[in-house]
Amino acid sequence: MHWMRKTAIASLAGAFVATLGFAAAPAQAQTPITFSLDFRALGRHAAWFVALDKGYYKQAGLDVSIIAGQGTAQAIQAIEAGTAQIAFSDVAGVVAARANGGSTARMVSVIYQKAPYAIFSLRDGANVRSADQLAGLEIGSGAGSFTQKVIEAFMAQKGITTPAKFTNIDPSARVGMLAAKKIPSIETFVMTRPGVAKAVGSSNARTYLLANDGLVLYSNGIVVRDDLIKSKPDLIKAFIAASLQGWKDTIAKPEEAADIVVKLNKGLEKDVVLEEIEIVSELVKTDVTARKGLGAIDPEAMASSVSLILQTLPGAKLAAGDVYDATLLPATPVLP
Repeated sequence: MHWMRKTAIASLAGAFVATLGFAAAPAQAQTPITFSLDFRALGRHAAWFVALDKGYYKQAGLDVSIIAGQGTAQAIQAIEAGTAQIAFSDVAGVVAARANGGSTARMVSVIYQKAPYAIFSLRDGANVRSADQLAGLEIGSGAGSFTQKVIEAFMAQKGITTPAKFTNIDPSARVGMLAAKKIPSIETFVMTRPGVAKAVGSSNARTYLLANDGLVLYSNGIVVRDDLIKSKPDLIKAFIAASLQGWKDTIAKPEEAADIVVKLNKGLEKDVVLEEIEIVSELVKTDVTARKGLGAIDPEAMASSVSLILQTLPGAKLAAGDVYDATLLPATPVLP
C-alpha cells in the first residue's frame, strides 16, 4: 500500500509537470540558473517567487537563484556579463542594447503586455484623463527620462502638436511636489499608485495610464542571450513555462502570492506587496493573454513597440525580428 501511494503521487506529479509544458526531471538533474530581476525584490516580482516556492522550477529540472537588479539596463548587462543567464528586463532596454551594438539580448516572453508608464495628477487640479490634456501640461520628470520620450512619441502618434513641459524633479521629491500642488502632474511607473494615493488622498489621486488610452508598447519580459537560445532551447522553454505558471497562480491567488513574497524577502510589508501584485496583474492579464496565454508575443504589437522605441533613439536602425523569439513559449498556452 505504501508503494502504491508513492506510485500514485509520482504519477500525479508527472501529470502536473506535463501541464506546464516540460517533462519531469530527476531530482539529481537540477540545472543551476541565475535569474536577475530588474530591481530589488518587490510585490511586482511575486510570480517568480511563487514559482520558486511552489517548486515549479525544481519540477522543471532547474535550480533557480533570483538576484536583485539595478534597473532594466543593468539586468541586460548581467546576462551579457554572465552574472545571470536569464533576466527580467524590458523591450526598450533590449532595443537600446542591440542598437548600440554588441548585445545579443532577446525577448522570449512578454510579461507586461501593457507598459507601466503613467501620469499622476490631482482630481481637483490638472485631473488628466485623456491625451489631449497633455498639450502644454507641466509634468514633473527627470533629465533624460525614457518615460518623457515615450510621452512625447505617444503625443506625436495622437497628433498633439503642442508639447508638454517637462520639469526636472528628483524622483524622490515628485510625489511630495504633487501633493503640495507645486507641480500639476508627474510621470512615474503605475506601481507607485499606492504611494501617490497615500500622499494626496485616495479620493483626489488621478492615474492616467497611457496604455489604457492607445499606447501600444510592450514592456518587461523574459530576456536571454542568443547563444543560450541556440545551445539550450529546452532549458529556456522550461523556465518560461514554470514562470508563467507562477504568474497564473499569482493572478488567481494574490493573497497567497503576497504571503510567499514576504516569507522569502524579509522587510517587505504584505499590504504593500499585495497592492503591487494587483497593479501589475492589470499589466499582465489582458484580452490578448486571455486568448493567447500569459507571456504571449504578438508580432504586430512588437513591431509597433520597436518602432516607437526607435523614435527615441535618433539614427538607430533595428528590425523587430532582431528583438524577440516567440518560438520558446509553451505549445499549450498558459491562460490566466
